[in-house]
Amino acid sequence: MIVREHEKSFNFVQQHHHGHLAEELMKHWKKDMFPSDQWRHSVLIAIKNHDIGWAPFDEQPFWNDATSAPFQFTDFPLLPKTVLYRQGIDEVEKIDHYAAMLCSFHYEQFMQNSNEKAAHLFIEGEQNRRERLSREVEGYTKELFEKHFALLQLGDNFSLYCCVNDSGVDKANEHAFFRNGIPSPGIFHSLPIGRIGIYFADQHTIKVEDYPFCCSFDVEVKQKNVLKQDIKDKGLQVAYAEADYEVITYHFSPATK
Repeated sequence: MIVREHEKSFNFVQQHHHGHLAEELMKHWKKDMFPSDQWRHSVLIAIKNHDIGWAPFDEQPFWNDATSAPFQFTDFPLLPKTVLYRQGIDEVEKIDHYAAMLCSFHYEQFMQNSNEKAAHLFIEGEQNRRERLSREVEGYTKELFEKHFALLQLGDNFSLYCCVNDSGVDKANEHAFFRNGIPSPGIFHSLPIGRIGIYFADQHTIKVEDYPFCCSFDVEVKQKNVLKQDIKDKGLQVAYAEADYEVITYHFSPATK
C-alpha cells in the first residue's frame, strides 16, 4: 500500500493500481527509446503487473502499532513481503515468462541489502527461476533484458511520483524519493545522467524535463481518503472498505526551458 498522511486522514493508493498507472505512462514512452518492439507487449505486462502480489493484501490494509499508522510498502515486514512478492511473480509467470523474469529481478533488488535468511532464500529462488525461464524465452539476451528492466524502473518511479505526492505540491515539500527528480538509469543516451527533472506546474499538471514521452497525455490516480476518526471508531479495515474511491487526473507535458 502507498500511504500519504494528513492531519485528519490517510490517503491510500493500492500497489496494483499504481502498477496500472505505470503501464499507462510507459505506453506513451517514445518508440525510439523502447528497445526492440517485439518485446513491447511482454515489457508492458511486467510494468502493469510488477506489484500484483500486493493486490489481496491491499484490499485489507494492516495497522502498524509502532508508528500508529497503516503499514505501507516502505515498512511492511519482510517475511510476509517475500510471500506476496513470490505470489505475484508466480501470477505473472502464468501470463508471460519474460515479464516474470523482469518482475523477479525487480523484487530481488529490494532484498539485496538484507541479512535475513528469508531474503537470501528469496534471492536464491528467484535467481533459479530466471535461469529456468531464460532457457524457455526465445531471443533472450542479457543486454536487452537490462534495457527492458530500466523501462520497468522508470515506469515504477514515474507512477510513484504521482502516488506518493499530494497534487500540486511544491518542490520543497515533495516526497524525499523524488525531490531531486526521477532516477535516470543512464542506459538511454537521450536521458540525462543521474536524474530526470519533474515537478507540479499546478494541481493537475506535471512537467517533465528532457521529455521522454511521445506526446502530452492524461493519466488517473485511483485512491481512497480515510478519516482517522473513522479508523478510531470502526477499525482500519472497516473504515477502508467503506471509503469510496476517488480519481485524480494528471496531465503530463514537457517542461519549458
